[in-house]
Amino acid sequence: AASVPCMFSGLGRVGFEARKNNTEGLLDVIQHAGMAVLWIDNQSGCKGACDRVPNVNTSNLQHPLLCPGGECHDGIMLEGLNERIAALPAERRAKGVVLVLHQMGSHGPAYHLRSPKAYKRFMPECSSNDLQNCTREELVNAYDNSIAYTDHFLASAIDWLKAQQSDWDPALMYVADHGESLGENNLYLHGMPYLIAPDVQKHVPWITWLSPGFEQRSAVTTACLRGDLQVQLSHDHYFHSVLGLLGVRTNVYQRQLDAYAL
Repeated sequence: AASVPCMFSGLGRVGFEARKNNTEGLLDVIQHAGMAVLWIDNQSGCKGACDRVPNVNTSNLQHPLLCPGGECHDGIMLEGLNERIAALPAERRAKGVVLVLHQMGSHGPAYHLRSPKAYKRFMPECSSNDLQNCTREELVNAYDNSIAYTDHFLASAIDWLKAQQSDWDPALMYVADHGESLGENNLYLHGMPYLIAPDVQKHVPWITWLSPGFEQRSAVTTACLRGDLQVQLSHDHYFHSVLGLLGVRTNVYQRQLDAYAL
């Protein structure tokens, strides 16, 4: 509810928290640039970040394998993706397509529901929403199983992107909106205010995959990025890094906050 709209704002955390009015966000800027935008949500909505762009929710779809028990695993977002893109305006698709896949990911407290049985490699796992009644090992296993499934989901997304290389020069950026407390100091989930939240709620992954065609066209390379692995990044860099990666020219872009221009 807090980090998603903040991430998609160009104000940064401090500016976002002090704002007097809401403003258009990252996806609005990309849409103004003429590109096709699609937000696919497998969680509880985009919290305003996708209100003015095409969007769809997959969390309640019917699928015998991907949606057991009324909740869909994140792989559902990759189903029918080509058809969803083809339905976007052709003149916008010609300028580029930006997909946002909003995962259920590792959202608690029902960590055990976030991974299909085939991806539960850590056992025994906590199968209750009452986390304090699970052992530390069971809770961590349930969380790690959700991470293992996210790993599979990202690999599947990259495989899908690779299959598009005859028509596009694709790239993928993955950034989590928050971490989770798993009982450390008797804290759980992710609801603490930023200034007092423990590091496990704020230290999140940022993963980049670039196709060879994208590297050649943009001059941003994986080899170059590996040299900057120790550079401190935050959500404040997200807005500007996406614009930089897309090559969108706008006066709201700040090069010093572009992780791909360091």
